[in-house]
Amino acid sequence: MATTTTRKINFKHVGIKRSNRKFRIDIEQPAIPVGIKTPMQLGSGKSGLFDMHFQPSEQIQDNLKNLILTNNGERLGDYNYGANLKSLTFDLADINNFEQFASDNIRNAIELYMPFVELSNVSIGMTDHQYNQTLPNGIAQVIVTLTYNVPKIKVIGRKLQAVIYAGG
Repeated sequence: MATTTTRKINFKHVGIKRSNRKFRIDIEQPAIPVGIKTPMQLGSGKSGLFDMHFQPSEQIQDNLKNLILTNNGERLGDYNYGANLKSLTFDLADINNFEQFASDNIRNAIELYMPFVELSNVSIGMTDHQYNQTLPNGIAQVIVTLTYNVPKIKVIGRKLQAVIYAGG
């Protein structure tokens, strides 16, 4: 009779186990806050005293919104900070110049204070009492929509809307 020998098959070097630490996702990683959310509110959990942003893209969007809505003279210590759109709010009679001046102010403010933001598009839309009955006569709602990129943190095509009330 022929004798058979059994060989033990070793799978030791075939692959990587799922329990390997490089496949584990630690849900409770310590999050490092990037900046304070505006409008300021009391924080909870990891935020600390105030609500905080934990993603740089969210903080950039918050800072960009604050830059657009800030007018000259409103920032203590830096008189020229902001897009200064309030100075244009009673120039709606000449709508073409309003759009051009607002776009120029926004582009200049971003270039000066947030040069890492690449502005793709600035669009300005308006509604007045005729289209929105909740607005009083003589007041228009100006919606400024910005499309921007931040290549260093791979933010592409993000949009931001700011609402301004204007008359004239």
